[in-house]
Amino acid sequence: MRRVLLLGVSLLLSLTLAQGLVCNVCKFKVGSLCFHRKDPCLVMDGQCEVIKAYIGHVKLFSKSGCTTNESMAQCNRTQQHDSIFDINYNRTCCPHDLCNGASPSSSTPPTRLLLAGLASTLTAALLL
Repeated sequence: MRRVLLLGVSLLLSLTLAQGLVCNVCKFKVGSLCFHRKDPCLVMDGQCEVIKAYIGHVKLFSKSGCTTNESMAQCNRTQQHDSIFDINYNRTCCPHDLCNGASPSSSTPPTRLLLAGLASTLTAALLL
């Protein structure tokens, strides 16, 4: 009976893990230093994104987060938003968990990673 219960919990966790996409969030990053990090976002209908701002070939800053299907048409494109300073914004998108930059801060691990660990532990317990 215990194995059946563990199998059921493991299956539910696996189904939870299949929902959505987890993306890193940094509202303002210069070089490799994020000045405004937030908890990872969960997007159900979109991708992770990174937007980089350039003047010429010099990168000024970047930001990362989640994008929706509506704004995915802007993915993998460079746009000029500021004609006075000639600032170009390059948006790239990716379809995998946490694919848009450094891993989140260790103080706030994403729930999905914790669930993955729990699911694998339960599965291992079932096999023993």
